[in-house]
Amino acid sequence: MPTASIDCSQAKDILNSDGQLLPHQDNLISTPLGLTILEIQGELNLPTHVPNVAITESNREYIENFIKVDEIYDAVKFGRLEIDADETKVTLFIGKSQRLIGNIVKLDHPLAVLRVPVKTDDMTDDDEKIRLVDIVKKKMIFKQRPLPIM
Repeated sequence: MPTASIDCSQAKDILNSDGQLLPHQDNLISTPLGLTILEIQGELNLPTHVPNVAITESNREYIENFIKVDEIYDAVKFGRLEIDADETKVTLFIGKSQRLIGNIVKLDHPLAVLRVPVKTDDMTDDDEKIRLVDIVKKKMIFKQRPLPIM
């Protein structure tokens, strides 16, 4: 059975960071609570790729929701997340017509986020290591159906 070692040298810095991004985490999206899981009961119907059309005034807002991540992956912005000041409640606005109200809870067992390198011929031994990138301690849970925005 194959094995791999995990570089946990950043673990102490990650645990003491109080939700602030560290220099090696520059391509993570984080909240004031640190990296957080977003749990939605149901399904989000999102486009899988950027439409290949010219931007016009009528479709500008729709097209601007698509972003390129690391010049490789297409992603779509589907909503706006607002965290209450006491950091226990959260609201997710989806588009202009729906909102989800949820809670922020501590995970029973924190989860590690690992960066697993893609093998290439010119990789050094340091490049091949699996690295601990962050530790997820909380999740946002949206248990109820979306509410209309009026």
